[in-house]
Amino acid sequence: MKKNLLLVGIAVAFALVSCGGAEEKKSETADEQKPICEVENSISVTIKDYMYGMSDTLVFSTNDFNIIESNYQWINDSTVSLKLYNYNPGDYHGSKTEDQIDLNIEINARKGQKLEPGFYGYHDYESGKWSRVTMSTAYGTVWFNWVAGMEDQGGVTIEHISNDAICGTLGVNSEKPDDEMIGTVKVNGTFVHKEAE
Repeated sequence: MKKNLLLVGIAVAFALVSCGGAEEKKSETADEQKPICEVENSISVTIKDYMYGMSDTLVFSTNDFNIIESNYQWINDSTVSLKLYNYNPGDYHGSKTEDQIDLNIEINARKGQKLEPGFYGYHDYESGKWSRVTMSTAYGTVWFNWVAGMEDQGGVTIEHISNDAICGTLGVNSEKPDDEMIGTVKVNGTFVHKEAE
């Protein structure tokens, strides 16, 4: 009888310890969840003597591209677009001024892949994960076009991507300062868009 009571006591103690351990493990997992997209917008933009497809040469430079408004579209699980404005598009009437810029970011997956965190090379279609970055300006669209001899045009690194939030790092350059059409264009820094909770 004493032997049976001892076995029952051990079994109950084991069950209690197991339950307690599971609760502790669960709370550790909840504590480890990171906040989504806690980075700040911190983008530098340089456009110097760029004229490819433009009506005039544009020169614009800022170390802090002040984002007034953003527009995020989750098109499907392989295509999203994000527009960042340094002015309020609702106040826009007629022609843009030289300092009004739309920064357009597209993130795409193909070859059966879905959008996920990682690096999306600029127009790197062959990898299956590619980005396109352009800027809409007063004189036309600024592209980060392929320049002969350039091996790496950069791209976009995505830290988080979902239907209501996106954040990451921009790193696209197309420096050709002696080229009359391309000049120097750069967009670098962190970006974030989150839907209001």
